[in-house]
Amino acid sequence: MWKPGSRIGRYTVVGPVGRGDPDGLFDVRDETGHLYALRSPIADLQDNDPSVTQRFHPVAESMRAIIHTNVVALLDVFVDGGYLCFVHERVGGRTLANAIDDGISARKALIITRQILEAASAAHAMGRIHRDLRPRKVLLVAMNGWDLVKVADFGLGMLIDEAVLAFGNASLTGSLPKPAAAYMAPEQVIGRSIDPRTDIYAIGVMLYEMLANRLPFPDSDPELVKQLQLKQPPPRLDDVCRGADWLTPPVLSLVETALRKEREARYPTAAVMAAAVEAAFGSLQHLPPEP
Repeated sequence: MWKPGSRIGRYTVVGPVGRGDPDGLFDVRDETGHLYALRSPIADLQDNDPSVTQRFHPVAESMRAIIHTNVVALLDVFVDGGYLCFVHERVGGRTLANAIDDGISARKALIITRQILEAASAAHAMGRIHRDLRPRKVLLVAMNGWDLVKVADFGLGMLIDEAVLAFGNASLTGSLPKPAAAYMAPEQVIGRSIDPRTDIYAIGVMLYEMLANRLPFPDSDPELVKQLQLKQPPPRLDDVCRGADWLTPPVLSLVETALRKEREARYPTAAVMAAAVEAAFGSLQHLPPEP
């Protein structure tokens, strides 16, 4: 898409981050030499048409307004060469997906979940639902023995919807991003409106995955997984992880409530779920200290 040395607005492309997919991230530097991450999910726009920029301005500005320690900050939005460009802070570290592969203790899983909920609470207060929360969207930055969580792409799904509505699927760079079936709430599966409790369901799935080292519905067929999300309760953690020393009633209740099929039965807000995470964390005092 962009080659090293290319100029995009006031930025110079250093190279792709990771695999550098068409809708992926690129390292860029500004005139002062500072390193940022740039992505462009939308293309084929008219640079000289002010209505294009105005169309995306409200959503983009609301994304920039989500300022929180646990949210990857959006710093700049502009159109260049027909591409709608987003410039984010450059976050190092590994993804939550990588950490799950390596194994996560129950205590650390709850600490990570607490920070994800902080990010969600800040975004929800600005009217932005993520709708595609999953481990690849959660970055872990090592900070003197603990991990600082940074959640990426709050509001991006809404902006992509706006682009498709205005310009059609052809305006999207790469394939059309879709929420991962494994983390979709039942209301998403059937196309109903979403709200903060939709993100809470996804956070519940990630917590389940961290604790059990497996998804509630680990199947390679997305359509089957969607049907399971609708109709099948997830296997109980005390069955999947029988005998685990972290299986306390508050932990079990925390996960089960977040994964209720009816959103009215889930935690109503991220803040309320965060309080339940604190209670679950307190129930693990019997565990030996971690190295």
